[in-house]
Formats: sequence, C-alpha cells, structure tokens
Amino acid sequence: MFLKSNWRILTIGDGDLSFSASLWQQFQPKQLTATVFDSQQVLEDKYQHNAIELLTAKPEQNLLFNFDVTQPTSWPNEWANLKKAQFDLVIFQFPLVPAFSDPEYFHRMGDISVNTLNRLLLRQYLIHCQQYFLDPKGAQLCYITSKDVKPYCEWNIENSLNQDLETIKYLGSMPFKIDKFPGYRVRNVDRDKHVKDTQGITYVWSPKQNLSDHEPGILELLEGKSHQQENACSLCKAGPFVSRSDQLLHEQTKKHRLMQQYEEQYANALNKYRS
Repeated sequence: MFLKSNWRILTIGDGDLSFSASLWQQFQPKQLTATVFDSQQVLEDKYQHNAIELLTAKPEQNLLFNFDVTQPTSWPNEWANLKKAQFDLVIFQFPLVPAFSDPEYFHRMGDISVNTLNRLLLRQYLIHCQQYFLDPKGAQLCYITSKDVKPYCEWNIENSLNQDLETIKYLGSMPFKIDKFPGYRVRNVDRDKHVKDTQGITYVWSPKQNLSDHEPGILELLEGKSHQQENACSLCKAGPFVSRSDQLLHEQTKKHRLMQQYEEQYANALNKYRS
C-alpha cells in the first residue's frame, strides 16, 4: 500500500481500529481520521482489544463513531471539516455488507442481492470520496482493499464500481502486504474473532483524470485491469482462451452464468436508483 507521511488520511469502517492504529504508528501521516460504523459502546462490547485510546491521544487524530459512509446525515454536525474536502487519501479496508446489516440500512437499499448491496456500498463510497472527502489540491486517492476469494472476487471491483461515473477514474491495483502493518487484525464484522489473513489487493481510484497528475511512486506500483482481451473473460478473470470454442465453453459454465447474473442485478439496481 502506497502511503506518504505528508498525507491527510481518512479510514472508513475500521472495526476494531487496529488498521488505523498500525497505520498511525508505522507511517505517521500528517493527519489521520478514523471512522467506525458502530457506536463506541458497541465497539467496546464487540472487540475486547481495540485502539480507541491510541487514536485519541494526539491533536492530529480524529475518531468518529456511528459513521455510515453511505449516509451524510450520519456524519457528526459538530465536525464540519468533514465536508470541507480536506483529505489526500481515503481507505476502506476489507469492506463487507454484514458490517452494515442493521434493518434500516437494508430497508433503504431494498430487496436486492447481497452481491449488489456490496457493489452499491462501494460505489457510494467512491462518490462520497469525490463529493465530500478529497481535497482537489491534494493527492486525491481512494483505496479499497479486498480479497481474491468469494464473495469479494464476485463483485467485479475493477470494472463495475465506477461504471457510468465520469468524475472518478480507476487507476489500477497493488498487493496489500499485511506484514507492513504490525498489530492489524482483520476481524469478523459481527464478533470478536480474528479472520485468517488472506492475500489482499488494494484497488485505487481518483477524480484526477490525467495519470501524469498523480504521484509517480504510486503509478509505478499499480497493475492495470486484468483479462481485458477480447479472448478473455473479465468477469471471471479467465483466459485468454486458445480458441473461440474454448471461450464458448467457458461462457456455459456455472461460474460464468452466475457472474452474468450478478452483473444484470447490479445494472438493474443502477437503473432503479437513476430513475
């Protein structure tokens, strides 16, 4: 994960705050604001070991509870700076809808698949990064770190999240090396349980439209979209196929039909919320 010490960083939905704490200790950013979806009491009840005290010890730190990145009304009125586009980088680590599974959230989103809910969550995250969080004069970077296993690999992160969004551009991905963040524990979203460390991938977006405007250090690290050739399947990250017949056989597989179904559900949801 590419980070610079002069950046102002916002972390989203950091369950037990161990990621934000490790980021602060290892990289000492200019300013760090950590957000948690839960209330402070729920966080303390859920996670016996947390980093609340560490992240409230210095004036360069802010810590916000009851923060739903999809709902500006949940952002505290007294912290008006949140709406003043003051960050260089916003990070969402291993997002998953169950962390947002209160009845009101699902009531707002409607009767759609969990796959689509996850995509809409991350799409809204990107939109709000551009609209509210990122300083137009800063680095203007959005990170989402995810896993290349189910259900995460079924979200088509590289291609679907900024679909039809002209204001934010996908730049590429880089490996997330958890050993660079000592003390970071990837948690189960609903209980005090450490999840087995899995190879992570950090995906990167930005409102900046020209690659030359970006930090050269990050551009050197990023890999482009995978499986974009005509004889490959970007949905399933399969191929390239040696022949058209092999490609047709792949398109009849259960996995490909399921991925197509997810794409159709997501497209229908986008059309619904546009209308």
